[in-house]
Amino acid sequence: MADETRDAEETEGIDRRTVLKRTTAAGIAGAGAVGTASAEEYKHLRFKAAGEETFRYRVSVSGKLKREENRDGYDTLVDENTAEGAASKGRYDDWLFTGDITSLELEGPGMVLVDGEVVEDTTEADELTNTITLEADERVAYKFRVSGRVEKGPTAGTLGVDTVEDNVVRGKVGGSIEGNEDPADDYRYSGSIAIDDADGPLTVTLDIDGSS
Repeated sequence: MADETRDAEETEGIDRRTVLKRTTAAGIAGAGAVGTASAEEYKHLRFKAAGEETFRYRVSVSGKLKREENRDGYDTLVDENTAEGAASKGRYDDWLFTGDITSLELEGPGMVLVDGEVVEDTTEADELTNTITLEADERVAYKFRVSGRVEKGPTAGTLGVDTVEDNVVRGKVGGSIEGNEDPADDYRYSGSIAIDDADGPLTVTLDIDGSS
């Protein structure tokens, strides 16, 4: 469970994009089982936040739960088969468990993975209603970040120089590459946005909720 003393900036923003999801054993029973592995073989469970917002969880299993090493202090082992916690800013909590997941409560945008396979994804509720377009005459490198999620639009990444890592985007626009013109890049995103860096003149157009 999230520590009540954590900074307000880490917990704010769980409003209209907040998703509360309860999954019964019928939904994901046996998730992550491989072959004929015994019930006592531990499976890997990850709760990964999407973007800056806080992703809270409470999980119960039919077997046992134990922590992996990368804990941040915002999780609690309630008993041997129940845990609760929170992650934010693209971070994640890892657990090991035996048996099946019998109960799962999620709040906020994020993903649940069992042995690397996504079994729950609440980021789909976070619609990407905003657009940023970056334009330049000469070649310009840029970097920006958002508080929610971000995806490439039709003109971004067509020449293989633009990357999206979690909620951080790095790219180049303007001029040409090997004779291919690259006048504009566009991205769809949610939440707030901040331009971190640009090494030349750059025209930025924001379309917020469909209105420029």
